Amino acid sequence: MRSVTLGGDRRSLETGWPVGNAGPGHTIHEAAPQPGGLGRPAHEAAERPGELGPQGSVRTAALSVLALVALAGIAIGVLWSSIGPPAGSAPGSGPPAGTSGRESGAERDGATLGGTISVAPELRGRLAAGDTLFIILRKGPGPPFAVKRIGGPQFPVRYQMGSEDVMMAGTPFEGQVTVSARVSKTGGAGPAERGDLEGEHPGPVTVGARAVDIVISRVR
Repeated sequence: MRSVTLGGDRRSLETGWPVGNAGPGHTIHEAAPQPGGLGRPAHEAAERPGELGPQGSVRTAALSVLALVALAGIAIGVLWSSIGPPAGSAPGSGPPAGTSGRESGAERDGATLGGTISVAPELRGRLAAGDTLFIILRKGPGPPFAVKRIGGPQFPVRYQMGSEDVMMAGTPFEGQVTVSARVSKTGGAGPAERGDLEGEHPGPVTVGARAVDIVISRVR
């Protein structure tokens, strides 16, 4: 670094700054500027407030990682809510396993009729493994209103009939009916045949009744 003494005040030729208290005849050399100081004195070339040093870089990296973790958590929450079950849909809220839609609908509407069918003691010896039980509902003369068929019945038999048993689809399962039962030896759904066992419930009943019991007590 070049310097000059002017009237006892020694100054740098490059910067014009005083370089020390030099008396006449004394030569004091100015310290060379450090790399990156851009001509500033060494004490001003040091790191200033607001300039990022090694600690500032680490802090910035840590904050970036935390922000990424937060965004990932939000994304997982949104994904979970989108694939979860619809609101108000609780597990097990559907019909019980093994129950058909028509049966559950009939029970919900109350449009069912049921009871127990048994065989008189004196006729039990006529029962066979290949028998078929028919339960028949009628509304006056003419074809049956509803029919249920049970193959290989084990007496006493508990039964329940609903809209799925009507002969003409769409016919409302309602009103007053007569109820009879027949054990067929051939399994035919037509008129009773010789050797069939029969019985009926005394008097008409209204659809929705319970304990509509029948005792099969005569032979065709």
